[in-house]
Amino acid sequence: MSTKRIISVLLFIFGEALIIICFLYFGRNFTQNILTLNIIVTSVIYLLYFSDIILPVSNFKDRSQRTIASIGIMWFFNHLYTILAIAGMIIFNTVYPINVSTQVIIHGILLFTLFLGFYFALSASQKVYDVFTAEEQNRSRLEEMKKITGDIQIRLDQLNDVPSAITDRISLLYENLRFISPNNKNEAVELELNFTKEIRLVQDGLFEMPVNYERITTNIQNCESIYKERKQLYSI
Repeated sequence: MSTKRIISVLLFIFGEALIIICFLYFGRNFTQNILTLNIIVTSVIYLLYFSDIILPVSNFKDRSQRTIASIGIMWFFNHLYTILAIAGMIIFNTVYPINVSTQVIIHGILLFTLFLGFYFALSASQKVYDVFTAEEQNRSRLEEMKKITGDIQIRLDQLNDVPSAITDRISLLYENLRFISPNNKNEAVELELNFTKEIRLVQDGLFEMPVNYERITTNIQNCESIYKERKQLYSI
């Protein structure tokens, strides 16, 4: 545990101790049950806001930044619960006193509302993560297509007597791949997988001795055909 985390925990414990001491000192006119309930409710509110220090919501290492979508929801329900809980303690203990059982039920309802807010926040966060994951998968397939085609260019430079038609077509194919946008349609995914399969056959063929350029040309033609079909599918 880092020094900062240790200090944060110690500050939290110290703050919680102050809350308890203040209630015990200034709340001597309350019954034990009311006093205990007020300490619990205040501690929950204190934990809501202090938890951002101990466990920061934002994680800059998370590329999806899933927490961004949940921050607004969490803050809304945190503030709503805080206002209603504090108002409840003031009104039901001074202005309009009611028995502790009724107060427990009311605070239980407020706590349920808070937990409901947590659920909405987690749902929003998960939705953002799912979208990010899908986009990463779509992008990764295109990156793999480009990488293999680029590796083929390197391999062609290492070989002698390569037909210029093959070199030119691979170079053109590599340049054209940058015009393809990520797409999550099943048809697009299937075409990308087929392209990867065909381009790998080209790559494997270049490591055979002797190199079968006729077969490689056929595979390149298949790649070109798949590329043209895939290019017609735009991002959504």
